[in-house]
Amino acid sequence: MIFITPNFGAKMFALRLSALIALIFITAIRPAVAGDVIMVFAASSLQSVLDGLHPVLNEQNLTISAVYASSATLARQIENGAGADVYLTANSKWMDDLESLGLIDSTTRTPVASNRLALISNQELDLAATLGAIKNALKESRLAIADPGSVPAGEYAKQALISTQQWDAVKDHLAPTKDVTGALMLVARGEAPLGIVYGSDVGRTPDIKSSALFPPNTHSPIVYQIAAIKGHTSPGVLHFLKLLNGPDGTKAFQDAGFGAKP
Repeated sequence: MIFITPNFGAKMFALRLSALIALIFITAIRPAVAGDVIMVFAASSLQSVLDGLHPVLNEQNLTISAVYASSATLARQIENGAGADVYLTANSKWMDDLESLGLIDSTTRTPVASNRLALISNQELDLAATLGAIKNALKESRLAIADPGSVPAGEYAKQALISTQQWDAVKDHLAPTKDVTGALMLVARGEAPLGIVYGSDVGRTPDIKSSALFPPNTHSPIVYQIAAIKGHTSPGVLHFLKLLNGPDGTKAFQDAGFGAKP
């Protein structure tokens, strides 16, 4: 026969109470997002940033599923009801459009990084000297560029070419792509001798051997913004937004070649 003394019962109760308090404390300080998958619609130039954040995301119990495309394509998909939780854009215009339609939570909209525009080649060239004479360097070839009619990287590139008085000379010698990654890969594979991409894209592949940055006054400021989709402000989403706006997010952007947020 086993006898349970009053002291033993009191000790067991105290142990159980301590365990319960510890569990409540752990739950309070850890993001309540276990099992959540955050659907992030991100501009294609941001893949290296989100890839670089994976270790931190794992540590903080966050799981994301990213869809990469041009900011314009993603905005249209969100307008058509695509199941995004978060939108990360390379151009505030598309965020403005979604906000005007009431599709984002305006209280979560924040800038997260900036960027520059670069002329690139898969050959070792002095591209700084080529910035103002792109048509001469192209000869009969084409300039890889994201679609200037809708893709932010292409729109910025067109601005830079107009500002440097080269648009008329090159507009009929373009190889437009659906996003900036497409332009980058055309040059990386040698299918175009020159291309215009973001400065952060230069380090995405070792096949780019030379680059030169356009002066920032030749195009509108390149600012990346993030926001939660309306009705998608779960604890996991809000924690992800906080992470991207915090020191870990800043480091991930810097490591990927982006500039500081304005």
